[in-house]
Amino acid sequence: MQEPTGGLPASSGMEENHLIEALTDEEMQNEATSDYDPGDEESRFGSVTSSVRGHVWEYGRRYHAFRYGRYYLPNDEGEYSREALRHTMLKDLLGGKLYAAPLGPNPQKIIDLGTGFGEWAIEIAEEFPSAKVIGVDLSPIQPHWLPPNVEFIVDDIEDEWAHADDFDYAHFRFVNTVLRDNDRMLRNVFQNIKPGGWVEIQDIYPRPASDDDTIPPDYALQRFYDISESVVRERYNVNMFVVDRLPQLLQDVGFVNVQRRVFHMPIGEWPRDRHLRLLGGLFREIMLEFVSAMAAKPLLEAGYDREEADEMVRDVTAALENRRIHAYMPIHFVWAQKPPV
Repeated sequence: MQEPTGGLPASSGMEENHLIEALTDEEMQNEATSDYDPGDEESRFGSVTSSVRGHVWEYGRRYHAFRYGRYYLPNDEGEYSREALRHTMLKDLLGGKLYAAPLGPNPQKIIDLGTGFGEWAIEIAEEFPSAKVIGVDLSPIQPHWLPPNVEFIVDDIEDEWAHADDFDYAHFRFVNTVLRDNDRMLRNVFQNIKPGGWVEIQDIYPRPASDDDTIPPDYALQRFYDISESVVRERYNVNMFVVDRLPQLLQDVGFVNVQRRVFHMPIGEWPRDRHLRLLGGLFREIMLEFVSAMAAKPLLEAGYDREEADEMVRDVTAALENRRIHAYMPIHFVWAQKPPV
């Protein structure tokens, strides 16, 4: 396994019950689109039901209804804003590119696993107009007007892949840290990708660090992650720190040419470098939206009351706005190839 060095330098009102909202056809057209037919009993990955056409409202936020509770973050406008900022930030890290893997000039079949609001899938489809691009997510939240080579499917990517194969490239972005079983997920990818095809994972290792010891012992963001890690591990069976193990997991299922690149992303506008300061500002907003989303549901379900959750958000906000704390978090880009025939 090669691990290229480089990247950004380190200096660089609670509702008691939920409401399932069934959308009308007109609302679905305005809200999202998918080629999924609710009359079909089989999808590409497993079985689905009419619950894909609804949303769940809890704690003042909107969540997916299909496989309710599988994914603990919302799918509303606040989450869209966070994902849009993250999309901009990750493209900037790659110099305007959407991927790090050496795809070649003509991939024909691409799958975006956990596509979210679909920005990445749409842009990769525009870059490769001859490729068929499939985005899969639990929520029907993707836009209605799409390039002709894009298809969105509402389904659970952790199901068996019953009718999906021969992909040239499989893409994950900030998904693996919310999966219950990365071993199984990567085996499914390996089985359904062409010989010589690529898989790429972009995700965060949620452990703030600094190179100048400016992080205090009681750093609010670290305290938040300690609490969140315990909550998602116990309630959702999720390993937030799986990113560090991904290269080995990829090798274990049979991938070769495994490579990893790690960026140290500043949290906040503390860097002197103008470009890093801009990225740090974006990342701070992304982190604050994430903390608010966690405080809206997972922490409350774990027994924290609203006042405690709000206090945690305030503490993290103050910490991330303190330019004397030169914190960063590692963002990993990992890619690997299925052995050619």
